[in-house]
Amino acid sequence: MTADVAVTSDVAQVFGHTVAGTPGRFILDARENHLVSDSRFGPAEAIQAGELLLAAVTSCAMANIQSNAEADDIPVTHIEVHASHRRGSADPTRYEFTEVRIDIRGVDQSTADALAAKFAASCPIYNTIRRGSGIELIVTAQPGPHESNGCARQRASGSADSE
Repeated sequence: MTADVAVTSDVAQVFGHTVAGTPGRFILDARENHLVSDSRFGPAEAIQAGELLLAAVTSCAMANIQSNAEADDIPVTHIEVHASHRRGSADPTRYEFTEVRIDIRGVDQSTADALAAKFAASCPIYNTIRRGSGIELIVTAQPGPHESNGCARQRASGSADSE
């Protein structure tokens, strides 16, 4: 599979594909790492997409706080992060809230607040969730032998542009 975006060190990519015989089960590939994910309508045995979003912000928080603590010689002994969200009841295409709770051990409250502020100021995952961002959806069909191929590009507004 090839991407339209040139692969450089500053472009992260994840590829995914379905699993034959198991509706709602997917394999995700990031570099040499492979992960099983399930649709919320699928087997519900593996991590689901919304949980992966929470895992991303959780991982970023721990990595950022740990790195900043080490760089500043702050004696953090343990970090725990709990992230949660709820699907919107009025609009199920959004989350009503996303909450990140951080417990930093071995430091006082002002130091914990400073480490959390550095995380919030620099984590692209946290800030994308916090501010929202545009997203581009590019769909390419692989038609049968008697159909023509096309590509549509959708912007976050939902409009489709033909390429």
